[in-house]
Amino acid sequence: MPLIDLHCYFGVSTQTLALSAPDATAAKSYADTFGVDTLCFSAPLASTDARGGAQFLSEQLSLDPRFRGWLTISIHQPETAAELARKYLVKPSFCGTLLEQDGDADAITTAGGHEVLNALRRYSKPVFVTASSPLTLQSAIQAAREFPMVRFFVSPQSEYLTQIAVAAMKDAVNTLFVPVAAFAERDVVAHAVEVLGERRVAWASDWGRFHPAAALGMIRDCGLGAPQRERVGSRNARDVLV
Repeated sequence: MPLIDLHCYFGVSTQTLALSAPDATAAKSYADTFGVDTLCFSAPLASTDARGGAQFLSEQLSLDPRFRGWLTISIHQPETAAELARKYLVKPSFCGTLLEQDGDADAITTAGGHEVLNALRRYSKPVFVTASSPLTLQSAIQAAREFPMVRFFVSPQSEYLTQIAVAAMKDAVNTLFVPVAAFAERDVVAHAVEVLGERRVAWASDWGRFHPAAALGMIRDCGLGAPQRERVGSRNARDVLV
């Protein structure tokens, strides 16, 4: 089954647990080995150097037509975020924006978050949001309600948040649930499809931080029929990515 991997990492971070450096050669090998048609990357460098990270990622995306990019920007730097969006989100290689909520202070419903999300609306590209706490999970869902024309991929970053996210997201119909395999119990994908419907669950491996075996098992061995696995593994992402 061809796959679209919604979140991979280019570059080493403090969380990296990969068996080899997450570089372009390793990414191509991963895609070839496991039949991944599209790999959507972010650059850990951008968390500390937004401009440098965006430039680095743009260069890496040119190395393989299967590579797409998430532009990492910060709600704490709205002017820089708007500048980078104007430069990179107009490029076909960039599939959307990554907003990392690493702590409650990064909640995207703050004034800075609203300013950034307002600037992003014009590009008609999805926003990938991480959630690291109950407050930031609720913040992602609230932002989705406030910006109904934007599609939000919501990725909870702990086992507990993964357990509570599905029910919390149910009424925010412009959100798609993206579990992280490292925090997902068996059949979390099938449960999410049961609650949210097959069109609101998508798949990512977090390749570059974790070995992909668990993530591939999460989609290929889940309790869904082949048509639903295909939708979660690729079609839902393809329908949203521009």
